[in-house]
Amino acid sequence: MYLLYNALALLAIGLTLPYWVWRYFTTPKYKEGLRQRLGTLPAAVVADLADHPCLWLHAVSVGETMAALGLVEALHRRYPELRVVFSTVTATGQRVARERVACADHVIYFPLDLPWMVRRVVAQLRPQLFVVMETEIWPNCFRELGRRGVPIVIANGRLSPSSFQGYRRLRFVMRRVLAPVTRFAMQSEGDGARMRAIGAEPSRVVVTGNVKVDEARALPDAAAMAQLATRIGGPTAGPVWICASTHEGEEAICLDAFARLRPQWPELRLILAPRHPERCDAVDRLLRDRGIDFLRLSAAGGRWHEPCLLVDEVGWVMRLYGYATVAFVGGSLVATGGHNLLEPAAWGVASCFGPHTFNFPDITEGLLAAGGGIRVADGATLERETRALFADPARRQAVGEAARRLVEAKGGAVARTVAVVAEAMEARG
Repeated sequence: MYLLYNALALLAIGLTLPYWVWRYFTTPKYKEGLRQRLGTLPAAVVADLADHPCLWLHAVSVGETMAALGLVEALHRRYPELRVVFSTVTATGQRVARERVACADHVIYFPLDLPWMVRRVVAQLRPQLFVVMETEIWPNCFRELGRRGVPIVIANGRLSPSSFQGYRRLRFVMRRVLAPVTRFAMQSEGDGARMRAIGAEPSRVVVTGNVKVDEARALPDAAAMAQLATRIGGPTAGPVWICASTHEGEEAICLDAFARLRPQWPELRLILAPRHPERCDAVDRLLRDRGIDFLRLSAAGGRWHEPCLLVDEVGWVMRLYGYATVAFVGGSLVATGGHNLLEPAAWGVASCFGPHTFNFPDITEGLLAAGGGIRVADGATLERETRALFADPARRQAVGEAARRLVEAKGGAVARTVAVVAEAMEARG
């Protein structure tokens, strides 16, 4: 099975090599960490870890990194004798980890999941524990760590129904791939059932809840909000609509709705935060084509007066929700699966989201059942519901407060996950 997986991986690399070479020479972010991706860590990291054992926590990109903040701090407090190594796959995740994971001794790129590269990195790290966020399944990495007796914990695990269908067809393979995993700390009963159904050992699957709830509850502190105020000034008296974590196709919908809302609320301002900042040049053109005056966050010098703020840097969205009157959470009008609905909820901001929230089914249903969020079908209903929220302060406050109460009620996942990690460490002996 591993022979076939490795052969397919090498074939995929070979077929896409011209593309990656082109990206390497044309896009700076693809040059970052290349040696690390190929299995060679910086000499300073290797020298430090030669004398100090470590725990290794992996988060693929920005969303997973932000979700891991509370967990990695809690693990650091639980195991202060271990160095903390934090890895990501994406360059944006790497930058956020370096800025936000204060307890990390080393931040590295995750190696390509090929046996000789993984073997080299694991030998250099010598981890005492490996924690992977969400459900990142890396067969060769799991196999190598298992050979060395390193406990592996999938934390904040989730398995969407669509992913489940694919994995279930390979159940006989997945059972072997998942065998080295010591504990599966899943977000919900449904996620746990699906993980067991694809081959995880049932006794190792535990439901711990969603650590993003705990992370959302920890609102940005005064220093973080002051940092934002130095960029764009303090919150405004007028209404603010934030459209966050948007994907291609959603920005145009939001901008068209914004243009139709402004005649009724001339002071209305828009915060537009694409999920991937590298798309901001394309969004810039959408704004210019519509004649909407805007300011890029990267160019902000202390005040924001324009109708629109284009957020072209990562790491600000949670703080910007604190400026919002109404929110739209993107990735949900397109079939991406949605993004973190808990962030506006934690601020008590009434939010709308589209029909595609399959990445967060339990949170979505919880918000809808509590009256703490509004599902819209398309751009027309997004505009209609947003208009209704701006026009009715009492309803807007009620929706936001219901969302905030839900966040308060669902905490504790970080503590439960740390307990599961402790069990995994004890099981190793």
